[in-house]
Amino acid sequence: MSEKSTPLPPAPGKKTAFKWYWRALVSLLGGTVMALAYAPYDISELVWVGLLPLLCVLWQGKVSKKAAFAYGWLYGMGWYCVSFWWIHNVGLVFNIPLPVFLAIAFIPLMTVYACLPGLWAVFAASVLKPTLQVGPDTSTMPPEARKLAWHQWAVGDILSTVRSAVGCGALWVCIEWLRANGTLGFSWNSLGMALYDGLAFAQWAEFTGTAALSFIPVFTTVILWGAFRRSVMHFKGAGRANRPWDFYGCVILLFILFSGGMALSAANSAGKLSQKPGVYTLPVLGVQINMDQNTRIQNGGGPYLYGVYLRATKSAFDEIQQNTAKLAIQNPDVGITQRLPLWVVWPESAMGCPIWRNTATGQLAEDAATCNVFFNPEYGLPKVRQLIREMGGQDFVLFTGVDECLLEQNPKTGQLEPHGMYNSLACIADGFESIFTVSKQHLMPFGEYIPLADSVEWINRSYTEITGTQVGDGIRPGKGDTPITVPVPGTDKTVGVIPAICYEDTVGNLLTKFVRRGPQVIVNVSNDGWFLDSACGVQQARNAAFRCIELRRPMVRAANMGVTCSIAPNGAFIDALLAADGTPHLPGYSYAEIPIDTNAGFTLYALFGDWAVALCAIIVLLLTIRAILRKKKSNEQ
Repeated sequence: MSEKSTPLPPAPGKKTAFKWYWRALVSLLGGTVMALAYAPYDISELVWVGLLPLLCVLWQGKVSKKAAFAYGWLYGMGWYCVSFWWIHNVGLVFNIPLPVFLAIAFIPLMTVYACLPGLWAVFAASVLKPTLQVGPDTSTMPPEARKLAWHQWAVGDILSTVRSAVGCGALWVCIEWLRANGTLGFSWNSLGMALYDGLAFAQWAEFTGTAALSFIPVFTTVILWGAFRRSVMHFKGAGRANRPWDFYGCVILLFILFSGGMALSAANSAGKLSQKPGVYTLPVLGVQINMDQNTRIQNGGGPYLYGVYLRATKSAFDEIQQNTAKLAIQNPDVGITQRLPLWVVWPESAMGCPIWRNTATGQLAEDAATCNVFFNPEYGLPKVRQLIREMGGQDFVLFTGVDECLLEQNPKTGQLEPHGMYNSLACIADGFESIFTVSKQHLMPFGEYIPLADSVEWINRSYTEITGTQVGDGIRPGKGDTPITVPVPGTDKTVGVIPAICYEDTVGNLLTKFVRRGPQVIVNVSNDGWFLDSACGVQQARNAAFRCIELRRPMVRAANMGVTCSIAPNGAFIDALLAADGTPHLPGYSYAEIPIDTNAGFTLYALFGDWAVALCAIIVLLLTIRAILRKKKSNEQ
């Protein structure tokens, strides 16, 4: 019989198992904790440790693939149900009882999304799981031999942990890409988005895209978990602490990313860019009346809404002029130049009635009754021109959201008939003589279309019968990848506009299609009034900031509710309509002078899109093949 000692079996009756119900509870609570890293809670530090509960569940003891999926799904449900709870407000707009909306929309949607963390958990508990070798039995070894044995064990454990960290991080990037790009595509609140605080780590989205930033916290969390486990086991077995070289290396890597990110943020800040040759500033104004969707519907839209935004714009111009005069009086020795806005942005909901365009001529159908809001001399475009003259005679370009109905001639009757409704961004320029529109391409689930309703009839029928309404009836997605060329009034300059309607400012791979070399600005019009005064507005504005980083383009956005703001190419808010304590949902305006770089080029992300996601998919595939081959070889032996 060998003299080598073996680990003693557990004492009779001693509980060594992590019971399934405790695993389930820890998974659910772990996901809930991760949700606190986002608005309105903003405990962003949790992103570095939020996966630890799920790792403990998956890697302590043996967990089947089926159980791993269930624990990952529970984690996802805790995360998404808390983080996206604001979605339920859309049911209130349609007067759908909360239990009904939860049953037919919210819970099914969250259930589908939570399957992705469930898929991640299956791989993390099997092919991407670290080796987790038990420590060597050194009870009969001399001190030097014991030290060597534990050193060899620690080296092997470090390599296993690093390999698992790379694989788990890469897989998480892939599942977040799937969530953002499927039929129910919704990219909000990825782990990468939680890195917005401080802006340093967020800057690397210029190279990898926002989804790939999720690799950083997942990799770090796995390294932290492995280093802690190894240190505890090493101390118990060897009687001394080990050196967690993987953890040290991770800290050095994070320091490099942080330092480099700070340098990138400073170089792309509004102040630094304004000093760069070939950069000028463009004064822009975003207007917000903070009207929720229920109030908008009750007031009937049309001329009422149009008039409200006209008065709000006039008031903003007056206040800007007054503030300039005050500065001039307070600083008589300093030359104060008055710069009224050259671009004015109204939100997605501003018009309140559709415009009708003849597809044959491309012109607005002025005889259409619903188009009178534009051409009526009392409150239409002629009135806007009059107000411009009252505001100092300065012309400006107006951007606004509008429903656009296309008219086509019926070959049988010769009459113009509706041929599709589009959610569009209208650019009204040239002294308000021309109106150019571009249509939204990425429609919102349950707001503008019912997922799967086109292919599964019973879904559409059931939703209509239960709610009494057809959500998004008739709205079609737009097409195209050409930016709008917009003049800068009073100059011979033009700027390319990257259009982003509603939550398109959260879809990175959509906006990359519009990137061209030269001066460009992202213009976003949103209507967060569907979700009332919830966290939706802040979450969307944070998400939008990553588009500025990915493309290194400034943004001006106007929201019906939420956050109306201007954002610099480093993702920082140049100006935002917020209360002193940071509270959103205020009526008023946001005025800023955004930097326009006439020599702006292409970022790596703009050129190659989600190349980092593809690389992560390859890494996961290779590690999976490796695990399968090793298991096959082990079985053969």
